Amino acid sequence: MANKDNKNKNKSNEKKKSNVIYIDRNKKTGQISTKNTNKNTTKKANNKEKNKSTKPKSTVKNTKSNVKKPKKLKKPNAGKSIPKKNGRKIKWGRVAIAVLLVVALGFCGVKGVQMIKGKPLNKVGSTSQSSSGDSSVSNDESSKTEDSSNSKIKPVKGQYDLDDEKKQQSKKYNIVVDAGHGGNDKGSIDSTETVYEKDIALQIAKKVASRLGRESDVNVIMTRTEDKYVSLEERAEIAKKANADALISIHLNAQKKYGDANGLETWYRNGATDGSKELANSVQQTTASYVEIMSRGILRNSFEILRETTMPAVLVECGFITNVSDMKKLKDPNYQDMLAEGIMQGTLTFLDEKNGKN
Repeated sequence: MANKDNKNKNKSNEKKKSNVIYIDRNKKTGQISTKNTNKNTTKKANNKEKNKSTKPKSTVKNTKSNVKKPKKLKKPNAGKSIPKKNGRKIKWGRVAIAVLLVVALGFCGVKGVQMIKGKPLNKVGSTSQSSSGDSSVSNDESSKTEDSSNSKIKPVKGQYDLDDEKKQQSKKYNIVVDAGHGGNDKGSIDSTETVYEKDIALQIAKKVASRLGRESDVNVIMTRTEDKYVSLEERAEIAKKANADALISIHLNAQKKYGDANGLETWYRNGATDGSKELANSVQQTTASYVEIMSRGILRNSFEILRETTMPAVLVECGFITNVSDMKKLKDPNYQDMLAEGIMQGTLTFLDEKNGKN
């Protein structure tokens, strides 16, 4: 019985014995202080206590070690791409290409405006003027004014001077081609009263001028290029201002009451000593050899267009508009081509012979 009582006492004492662990979190060292409420614990209890205390110590240390100070966020590097709100990165290579394109377009726009305004370019001879003097380049000063569109256009020095001078030097002859009549001056009329001399004369004159203009040493001036009236005084003045080497006036002959007269003839100035007779003879013979038409030879007269000029000048009557046979030929473009070729060749032959060129 005594043994059972001792066992019961020991069990009750074991139950009463309790190991309480006090954790002091205020200490900086992080050590844990423990107090036993019962000082009379046995060695076995102490050993058990040690074994049991190892686990909570480790947990406490872990909890303390896990508590760390928050790390400071690093600032993004300046060279790295900044993310957009939608999460896409900016591609700086494409941005650079876009900027270069904008700059290039702006440069081209500025150059285009400069060209439109007529500013001189770097290269000499970038623009050229036609032989008739119709085209020109606007001046910089006039383009800057508000009423530049109404101001007179003046050539800009340095843009075509040298090239134009070289062209003029290479052109040895100035030849004036005159299309007779024009505008309200209809000239003669054919038997059907539907075709006018002014129209056929202009067609032939343009073909003569076109062929002469193909020659590298010839500069051609026409008194009219459309159906408009030009007085005889104006025609003579054009030839004088051009300092022409020869004047060729194109006309059609006519006979009263629509007779049967036909053929080609060339007129020159009465008493001419400037080579007009020689020019008339060269044009008449050469043209007659190019077309099938009767040659009526050369004649003298004091027509105003011949009288008022001071250079070798002739008036070519290409056929009779009042003759049905001649008129049928004169309306044919192929016949006009051959007629124009003959007049051109006769004129050049005279000029070459006059200047000692064989």
